[in-house]
Amino acid sequence: MRKLSTTQKAILVMGIIGTSIGLYGKFNGWEYDSYFVFFYTGMTLMWVAFLNSGKSYCRPFWKKQPQNQ
Repeated sequence: MRKLSTTQKAILVMGIIGTSIGLYGKFNGWEYDSYFVFFYTGMTLMWVAFLNSGKSYCRPFWKKQPQNQ
């Protein structure tokens, strides 16, 4: 597993907290509209923390540029 930057760690922690609030609400009988927002947002943030940074990105369907030597 690769090292996470400080920003990625912060996003991951926010995702864990949001997911925890959502699960807490689900098992304590909150209304669906109340807990689902926290749960869904937390799960999304946990996933986003592991995406590649904006410094490098993949363009799989673009033509490769000829490299001048």
